Amino acid sequence: MTGLIGTVEMTLLVLLVAILAGPIIGAKFRVPGLLALIFLGMLFGPFALGWMGRTGLVFDLGSIGILYLMFLAGLGFNLNAFNDNRTSALGFGLLSFIVPFGLSLLAGLAYFEAGILAAALLGSMWASNTLVAYPDVRAAGLEQTRAVRDAMSGGVVADVLALLVLAVATTYAVVETVDPDGATIGAAPSLPLWVSIPLLVLFALWVLPRIGEWFFVRVGFSRMQRLLFALAAMAATATLAEVGGIAGIIGAFLAGIGLNRLVPKNSELMDRIDFVGSSIFIPAFLVSIGLRIDPAAMIDPRTLLMALVFIGLVVVGKGVAVLVAAVFFGYSTVERGLIGSLSIGQAASTLAVGQIGLELGLFEQRVVNASIVTIVVAALLTSFGTQFFIRKMPVALPTAEAIGERVLVDVRSASSDARAFVDFAGRIARGDDGVEIPFVVTRREDKAAARQCIAEAEEAATAAGYDCEGVLRLSQSFADGTLELADETDATMVIVDWDGPRPGATYFFGTELDHVGAGAQVPVIALQLTSSWKRVVVVPGTGGIAWHAEDARLTLEVARRLAARGDTQLLVVANDEAKVREHLDKTDYEFRAASRAGDVLLTEIGPTDLVVAPAYLLPEMPLHRRLQLSSRMADQNLALVAGAGRLTLAPQGLPNAMDRMLGQHH
Repeated sequence: MTGLIGTVEMTLLVLLVAILAGPIIGAKFRVPGLLALIFLGMLFGPFALGWMGRTGLVFDLGSIGILYLMFLAGLGFNLNAFNDNRTSALGFGLLSFIVPFGLSLLAGLAYFEAGILAAALLGSMWASNTLVAYPDVRAAGLEQTRAVRDAMSGGVVADVLALLVLAVATTYAVVETVDPDGATIGAAPSLPLWVSIPLLVLFALWVLPRIGEWFFVRVGFSRMQRLLFALAAMAATATLAEVGGIAGIIGAFLAGIGLNRLVPKNSELMDRIDFVGSSIFIPAFLVSIGLRIDPAAMIDPRTLLMALVFIGLVVVGKGVAVLVAAVFFGYSTVERGLIGSLSIGQAASTLAVGQIGLELGLFEQRVVNASIVTIVVAALLTSFGTQFFIRKMPVALPTAEAIGERVLVDVRSASSDARAFVDFAGRIARGDDGVEIPFVVTRREDKAAARQCIAEAEEAATAAGYDCEGVLRLSQSFADGTLELADETDATMVIVDWDGPRPGATYFFGTELDHVGAGAQVPVIALQLTSSWKRVVVVPGTGGIAWHAEDARLTLEVARRLAARGDTQLLVVANDEAKVREHLDKTDYEFRAASRAGDVLLTEIGPTDLVVAPAYLLPEMPLHRRLQLSSRMADQNLALVAGAGRLTLAPQGLPNAMDRMLGQHH
């Protein structure tokens, strides 16, 4: 046994056993898995059993893990949620950073007698936030409440500011430090900070997304290639940060933000990126933290006293921030308690800052040891506090999910242009950082042809830079199969292939699409595409009654997403621009005033236009008007949009299911 301890094989075996056992032990004792991993690292490390002889190997994997940790944080950052709540999120985030940072800075200078750089790093440690108890609020169905959204967005703001302080502090620190294994921790910056920070931001948030989009569309057609590109982008941005004297984790986090739109959170590519990091590298980072901890030092009175001070800084700092924010944003008592409980959680950012401070010689090992104790206590406080206030929160009303989270798109028709269909669905999905799911419902005897349709759709999506996984459903009924698939995949929108408004028996008496529209629990779009489009023409309708107004807003949102990339013009045809402007805020569009939108459609629509309209408009027109417009639009790119249960293409009226639903509304 002794002869094996110094080998790579033995070190790798012990590391993998620790990574495997950590989460299991954590779940058994109801503590976060990251604490169990740190404990096992301490147990197997040189201060205890000493079974990891090649600690340098673990430290190297841990260095990659901390980059990966921040990269995943950037990829998972919900830009849309942040934009929707930016006022309260920014306000609470600033307070959540400033108050604990100020208290920690003063404590570092006065109580611990640290230097200004060490005190600043200490402030950034306890000003950051990790939502350790987020799984609890998600399980309770409260993730869409204002309190949780502000806690999440505010935590991100606090983390970004903490990392910025880390970047400034490490730039002016003595970074030519050597670790116990003789490896150089950092090097003197090649660029001044006022040059390196703008250069890093420009590369990560402007250059990298454009390179990534080009690579996904022109070169990287397989998920393996895209995975390697993402990792290379993380390493490149981290390297650029190091060249400028900024911590590499800042670059990794910004790289994640830059690639955020290209890697949807529910996509297969995101799953693979997360799997690679979460299975080895991130756990290795946590184990490497434990390797540096001496168990005897954890019960040292001075360490425990320091941990007590740290706990006070976290609880008081975050608590005061919540109380001040409540004055400005009107949080209720329960909301204050829930936000405060979520905000005191500490983990990833705290460990990252503490470890870097130790490597740079700004912290003693005692600081890291005390921070581990603080993280354990904070995890217990945030867990029990969150559970208490979850029970006090009023029952949240159901909210409409983002329409682009999971978009089912029908690609069953061999005559349809697969590229156009997946591009249509992809634009809607990208608005919510979601994914599109090409699907075909077919009979068993047509299974081979259906698989070919799905393969063509997947190939077209990959060529367009999207990531998707097709689904085949065997069913005798297209409507039943589609509705079942929508339920199974938790779809947020269904797009069905449509032959257009062509007069005939099915036009007057309905098709299976009407049954899909009546039974769907999510919005549905009936889509006819006959050619590529360069302009989106949206006719939102008058919105005279409540559900008409809802479908009008949904139609405008769909049109906005289709034109969001900037390569498509947007024309709005309506009689009131004021209502349109409310829903197309900060969107470039041309407005055409028209009391009867059909006149514009009859005279000015060209073959490269895509007409987007609420589904209720056509069936409610007078017969002669409906036939005239249907004949004109028979070969036109056309998308009819309807809310859940409201799509009807037959002119005789809504299906019976829809009639019943309207009866409940009125």
